[in-house]
Amino acid sequence: MLDAVEVFMSVFDGRRDAYGGWEGMSMRNPVTYASYAGHLYGKELIGIYPLLDDSTVRWGCIDIDTDDLDTARNLQTALMMKGIHSYVEKTRRGYHVWVFADYWVRAYVMRRALLAACNVIGYTAKEVNPKQETSSGFGNYVRLPYPNGMNEMPENRYMLNPNDTPMDFDTFIGEVEEHLVSANQLIPLAEKYSVPKRTVINDYSTSASVIEALAFTDGLAATIWKYGPMQGRDRSNTLCRLAHKMKEADTPPKYAYVILKDADRRWGKFHEREDCDEQLMKILTDIYETETE
Repeated sequence: MLDAVEVFMSVFDGRRDAYGGWEGMSMRNPVTYASYAGHLYGKELIGIYPLLDDSTVRWGCIDIDTDDLDTARNLQTALMMKGIHSYVEKTRRGYHVWVFADYWVRAYVMRRALLAACNVIGYTAKEVNPKQETSSGFGNYVRLPYPNGMNEMPENRYMLNPNDTPMDFDTFIGEVEEHLVSANQLIPLAEKYSVPKRTVINDYSTSASVIEALAFTDGLAATIWKYGPMQGRDRSNTLCRLAHKMKEADTPPKYAYVILKDADRRWGKFHEREDCDEQLMKILTDIYETETE
């Protein structure tokens, strides 16, 4: 029989040549039994890159970055309607909805199945892991649950029981292997997902000031830009909301970018990061898209 660390390692398997640090760094070191044990015993907390070079994964998760348990449970119900068991994890800010496969499955199958579940309940997910359908480098990592879980129940990053109480580590390890799903279970749901056609935004260049750019949007978007995140709302979600409102107001993308960049500079989310422009363009590209007919 596998011990608890081996079970944990099996269901959260991923790349073995790099892992994510708890504070956001990428660590180009081997991922071993000791790496998972170190996380569970609180020695070094880690995140795992799900996507292998052959574009397969063992798990996927939907990130709900707000305190919205109802959405997490609705996603769980939508998945269960297709015979796909999932787990809801309480994170620091919100929830993850995890699906674990019994073997390596194509990343696009896992990702599209989770996106289809989001569509069923009308939820626009900001992050669905794996974020890529095919391998191109390391991709993105996800922090593992149960940090120091072999010693104590963590303050967050634990699975929830069906009655919304914390699920202890031993219970999770004792049952998770009974709820692994197969590619054959995921594929029918994945096939229901229509890949959206993205609007190609070729030109963000403009010499317009933010005040000039605001003339191309409406009052609600301008109010969000002016006052920023409401109490209890995070900056990422508010940037996305601002982008949505600018799209609804038919704000041309190049002016929307000026407004979004100025908001980010004042709110302090991406503006000091090297990939600031990339992150802001991704928000606009994700939102300024048209659905497949």
